[in-house]
Amino acid sequence: MSDSLNLDPFLGKVLESRYRVDELIARGGMATVYRGTDLRLGRTVALKVLGGVLVNDPDFVERFTQEARATAALTHPNVVAVHDQGISSGFPFLVMEFVQGRTIREIMAQSGPFTSAHALEIISSVLAGLTSAHEAGFVHRDIKPENVLITDNGHIKVTDFGLARVISDTPVSDSTGAILLGTMAYLSPEQVQQLAVDQRSDVYSCGILLYEMVTGLVPFTGTSPLDVAYQHVNSNVAPPSTVQPDVPPAVDHLVLAATRKTVSERIQSANEFRDAAIRALSAVPRAEALTTALSLKTTLAIPAPVSTTHQASGPTQVHQNGPNTSPIQNKGSDFQKPARRKFAPMLLLVALLIAGGAWYQFVGNSVAVPSVSALTVDQAAAIVTPLGLDFEVIKEYSEDVPIGTIIRTEPSSGQKARKGSSVNIFVSMGKERYLIPSDLAGKDPSEAISALEALTLVVSGTNEIFDETIPIGKVVGTEPIAGTSVAQRTPVTLLVSKGPTLIEVPNVVGMDVATATATLQTAGFQVTAVNKLPVAILNKVYSQNPAAGTMSPKDSVITLEIV
Repeated sequence: MSDSLNLDPFLGKVLESRYRVDELIARGGMATVYRGTDLRLGRTVALKVLGGVLVNDPDFVERFTQEARATAALTHPNVVAVHDQGISSGFPFLVMEFVQGRTIREIMAQSGPFTSAHALEIISSVLAGLTSAHEAGFVHRDIKPENVLITDNGHIKVTDFGLARVISDTPVSDSTGAILLGTMAYLSPEQVQQLAVDQRSDVYSCGILLYEMVTGLVPFTGTSPLDVAYQHVNSNVAPPSTVQPDVPPAVDHLVLAATRKTVSERIQSANEFRDAAIRALSAVPRAEALTTALSLKTTLAIPAPVSTTHQASGPTQVHQNGPNTSPIQNKGSDFQKPARRKFAPMLLLVALLIAGGAWYQFVGNSVAVPSVSALTVDQAAAIVTPLGLDFEVIKEYSEDVPIGTIIRTEPSSGQKARKGSSVNIFVSMGKERYLIPSDLAGKDPSEAISALEALTLVVSGTNEIFDETIPIGKVVGTEPIAGTSVAQRTPVTLLVSKGPTLIEVPNVVGMDVATATATLQTAGFQVTAVNKLPVAILNKVYSQNPAAGTMSPKDSVITLEIV
């Protein structure tokens, strides 16, 4: 332990008189992670201590502190919780939930790519956590296998919310830029180009992650980060099935839809991506539970049978048969028969242990998932918990199930689940509805289309209408009208101005000025009169401009010449 303390100044220290640093877990370019103990609450925590060049930048430390406080308010079953933050010896640190498990990177390094079913199961949980974060105003900006954990009981946890944002918002020199840009293989084109970033950047990174989980590879590689960056901006991601032929079309479609270069053409939200992943899951071959497939929990090792070789207190004595004989051929041997009789009960015991263990693992340790559809979470908890099952609440929209009521479970009711495992309970958030914006009037159609598509609405076309105030070519409004609550993907028609209403100019030539003026004003025009002669003699209209019969905008000016 003393050698470790000499090598790492934090091991054994107590940060802010509360958090004891117990064990080094991982070390990276920007931070080091330790297992620690919250001495006040007596619980195990993860301590992430930031290092690198930025700890000497006061602006960075201040932004980090503010971001950490905001992130601490983010709570979701699929997000590693941030409990606290502080600064020790000038080094900012985070106090986070301690997760007993492994990262996606570690699991793939040991076991290779995931099945499509497992990959979809994982990415849907990642997207559930991201949806919660996006709704709270956070964009992760650094989704990658190292930042996704699978716990020992198969729960998915996303970590490092907020840290990516404060790092990416910090001006850096070229010498440090490669570190702070994150992992280039997963960055969206807009991140590479340093453009505005929103939740659709996380969607892109999740598409890359899904690609890697089913193929074992990232889609873009190169001799330098610049090579990879160029491909993100200029090349399309190929279908995963071109690398792994057994990847089904549903997964190919998801990856391509999530990784489109143009932001507006990409899947528009983590929630939309997650819904699509759940639908795709029903179209791929099912697989065993993650906890079984990945051997996440510690397993009991059954000892192998004892060797039948006899050893005396003196030199080893070996009984040999002839070179071409076997124990079966030497039926009368005094050596084989007692050995078989002696060890037969032990072999039988081992077989019974294996059979009993298998029965307990797959039958005796399992219960049928009860039907809890149409119940509330509290009602379901009272049914599920006594059976020895944990549960995880996942919220999603439903057109049919009332808000706060359970839609379904995974595994579904009637299926077997191991005691201690978790059942996903999907709870209705009610009907998914979006308000058509009320601030589109006067905007260019392209701006209005982007605003509507950001709400997952579909612009079905445009209609030109007359408008007295909105300039020609600008948006007047929408059908349905602004403020209407509509479902996802509802078609919306843009109403575009073609200028004021055109009306026919009446003929007033020969009329006296008063009558002509009244006639034109009644028709919707303004009037100005000029004398054709130095002094009007007849006080009658000699000519008009525009001429009679012309179609002119309402409220336009008609000029009269008077004689």
